[in-house]
Amino acid sequence: MLKPRYENLRCQSLEEHPGVFFASCSTGPSGNPRFYRFFWRLFSLESPLEGETFLQHAPRLCNAQFEGAIERLRGHGMSYLVYGWRQPRRDPSNPWDLNNAKWDGVEFVPSWDDDIDPVVAGGHK
Repeated sequence: MLKPRYENLRCQSLEEHPGVFFASCSTGPSGNPRFYRFFWRLFSLESPLEGETFLQHAPRLCNAQFEGAIERLRGHGMSYLVYGWRQPRRDPSNPWDLNNAKWDGVEFVPSWDDDIDPVVAGGHK
């Protein structure tokens, strides 16, 4: 994983060719949107935090916020690093055995029906 540091971002990008670098994640939400919710953090030269502090405390964006933020950064010709992850949804229709030890300590997010975020391409919220 490429660390969210200003020097790493400067090394990855050229001013005449700004770009997006997926530092830790897939390139977008995938799979069944009812099973998982995706979250994002975007690191750019305007980010007030870097390093582990960024990874722990930077705003966590939903898919709609993520799409708006990348559109804004691209519009300003800025490069950025993307950090994303998914969390399972708590929904009785999901096929998981929640008694399985693999779910111990896992933070679940609201079901797709209870999630108030807007729907984006692919049916993800």
